[in-house]
Amino acid sequence: MDELTAALTELEAPFRTLVDDSEWAHASVEGLVLDIGTWWTADAGARLTPHVTFSVAFSEAGRSQGAVYVEGYLWTDGHPVAAAWCGLHDRVVYGPRAQAYLGVALAPHFCRKVQQRNGTAAVLMSKHPKLLPLLRDGLPRGAVLPGGKPGPRSVGS
Repeated sequence: MDELTAALTELEAPFRTLVDDSEWAHASVEGLVLDIGTWWTADAGARLTPHVTFSVAFSEAGRSQGAVYVEGYLWTDGHPVAAAWCGLHDRVVYGPRAQAYLGVALAPHFCRKVQQRNGTAAVLMSKHPKLLPLLRDGLPRGAVLPGGKPGPRSVGS
């Protein structure tokens, strides 16, 4: 977990200096995940594969009772990787195999709206220019669902 947090903090650093005085909610997508993301754990019951597409993770979350669609970063082979998975409570139930998972559980209505507007399967991880208002203003009310364990910046805040 520490490695993933450190890597995302390093990726965010050049953007952080640009937005510190601008009152943006998040400096970058990496910053957004560090700010509001939560930790997820894959246990022996998780269905893990080498790679999961955003659209498959979204579909799987819709088919699984009580599950949520999560986008964020995972730590695998010594690198942070943008990814999506299906989670339940604080567990990964379907997703890519990784050593650590930090992501944001997203509401289906919010996902569909962004996917249709941007023409991408990924919601936050697409880095589409139309996502800049989400970095500036933050995610709208109701976009984030509960799940996971407190993330790196939510501890003690």
